[in-house]
Amino acid sequence: MHMTALGLAACLAAGLAGPCWAQDLKATPRLSDTQVGFDPAGHYGNYTLTVTGPNKFHASASSNTGTPAIDLRRFGGYDDGLYNYQLSGSTEEKVAVRSRLNNGRETRQADPALKSVSISGTFAVKGGAIIKPSAAKPTRHDKDAQ
Repeated sequence: MHMTALGLAACLAAGLAGPCWAQDLKATPRLSDTQVGFDPAGHYGNYTLTVTGPNKFHASASSNTGTPAIDLRRFGGYDDGLYNYQLSGSTEEKVAVRSRLNNGRETRQADPALKSVSISGTFAVKGGAIIKPSAAKPTRHDKDAQ
């Protein structure tokens, strides 16, 4: 049972180690000691960056034009562990809005909305600083680990 749980945890950690493939906002994460930001590779707007982490850590920042950044220190205490980020934004492409409800009133065509795009992923904090993915070392969590 213990090895099964360990194997599942390892698969999840490997799968969550970077941004997901199916996301359509093109941006490169910019991680420093305590700050999370992004360099966009396209024309987007209406950004919202959300970071969640251990012990109910939650931080959010928004910007209409430039990508927002979050400095973990500005949101109070933060612990070592695995953190999740999501950056969402909109393109200039418009998509039709469909009304699912026919309430018996005269039908009015809804104004088109901007297409929403996002990117998400994880990063680790150790010793009060963000570990850059290239600097992360694999660790063993079994009884034979030194």
